[in-house]
Amino acid sequence: MNLAIPQNIYSALFAMALPDELKEGVNVKASSLIAKELKEGKHDVGLIPSCDLLTHKDLFISKTCGLSFDGALSNSYIYFIPEQQNIKKILLRGDISSNDLVLSKILFAEQYDIETEFSIDTGVVDFDSNNYLIAGLENNQYAVTQNGVSFADQFAELIDYPYVNFVLASTSEEKLKDFTSRLGEVDENITSKLDTLINKLGIDTKLKTLIQDNKESVYFDLTDSEIEGLNEQIKLAYYHRIIEDIFEVNFV
Repeated sequence: MNLAIPQNIYSALFAMALPDELKEGVNVKASSLIAKELKEGKHDVGLIPSCDLLTHKDLFISKTCGLSFDGALSNSYIYFIPEQQNIKKILLRGDISSNDLVLSKILFAEQYDIETEFSIDTGVVDFDSNNYLIAGLENNQYAVTQNGVSFADQFAELIDYPYVNFVLASTSEEKLKDFTSRLGEVDENITSKLDTLINKLGIDTKLKTLIQDNKESVYFDLTDSEIEGLNEQIKLAYYHRIIEDIFEVNFV
């Protein structure tokens, strides 16, 4: 069974907690490529950004497993210029996905009542001169040392549900059912082994402490709350005219 996961700490924890027979098929990819490669038959299942469902409505989605947040922990963090009066531009860096492109615009419109310009950045980071939204592994130290604001916390507050960042998807209902049937209690497995798994990642000590202290704000199981949160994301995309119709997710 072949599994594609995005380049971030939390999907790595997910992969390390898998049963041994599933670990062998793990492939780490840029999050923006996974849905496309699923469609091309390169992977059996994959953790895809939830907003990829807006353009890949036909994918089958696990109703029991995903990656969600509702607190200090997040895959993306916002870094604001200190003491600025107006937020005119935000630079996007790291493993940018459809979630960062779509939901960031919705968040700033809804939560801050502003329309700001977003652009991709690959230059030298300058937190004193630029606002940033950084996704994935590039946050390993910034989230602690530069007072990054959890994107997940801000978005979860907006919708009043957990923010579903990644969902487990496949083009095959049978393959998805087969994969999820082998997972066991994913959330419990990760939580019970968290210290051991984090030590294997070799991440910054302060970030490791942040994760350990806020482990209750990341979820690897989907419950009714996460599913409602995902539905709210889709409704917001519709209200902001990003999609033409509200649709039902193909949960398996």
